[in-house]
Amino acid sequence: MTLVQPEEVRLLVPVGEDEAMQEKRAEEYGRCATVLDVDFQVPGAAAIFDQALTNGLAAIVAHTWQGEEIEKRKNGDHRLKAASQLLKVIAERCDEAHEGIYAVPDAAVESKITVDVAALSDALEQTQRVRHARGVGEIDKRHVVALLDLDGHSCLGQVSEERRESDWVKHQIQDRYERLRAQDYLELIGELEADRRIALAADHRPAHPDELADGMDVTDCPVCGRETLAVSGIDDFGAGYGPGVCLVCSYVRSSDAAHDLALNHMLARHMDD
Repeated sequence: MTLVQPEEVRLLVPVGEDEAMQEKRAEEYGRCATVLDVDFQVPGAAAIFDQALTNGLAAIVAHTWQGEEIEKRKNGDHRLKAASQLLKVIAERCDEAHEGIYAVPDAAVESKITVDVAALSDALEQTQRVRHARGVGEIDKRHVVALLDLDGHSCLGQVSEERRESDWVKHQIQDRYERLRAQDYLELIGELEADRRIALAADHRPAHPDELADGMDVTDCPVCGRETLAVSGIDDFGAGYGPGVCLVCSYVRSSDAAHDLALNHMLARHMDD
């Protein structure tokens, strides 16, 4: 799964083409929120939280007050508002049900959903500290509960018990812990040893070249950023995300992780067509 910086999210379709974008926002919210529902201390939780929150809020604001999710910049470009701005839209347009909690209307149902603007604003402050190296920040259960409460809106409805138990979520969590382990290992061996291993990796040859596509014997490692991930096979789609092990940092990309990456790649290509 490729994580997007919420402040840099731009419109992928022209203003007015709502249905496909709303579906994409709901999916991104669901994917990220479900990971945090299973394990909110997963490596990279701050970025996952921001991505889930931005997409969830954008879907709700666009559904309820179409156009309010967009800001027009001085250069004439249109850009999706940041999560903090979307929370302000909700606070300005909705009645306060309790302190810091606002009731958002939902045209598809008679009742309103509550959005804990106070908790979500605090969560943003915590995640920004981590993501922008401004000190220690921590997501707690209260923040995740507020994030999951957004799922009660009819434009989302993505987080189900079935999804919590899905293999995809387990693969995502396992791969994130594996990336964290490899990052710790990379720091342990140091730059000199890493450079020595890079030189050795240049001489690497696949164990079974007949089973690999041309150019697939060594590829970029997502942990150390070097072209040192020695792959041992081809993903199901032939997209270039084979399983393997990095010859520098020891990151192991499982067949499941390779499949998920390749699937996301193919889906993204399909949406662009």
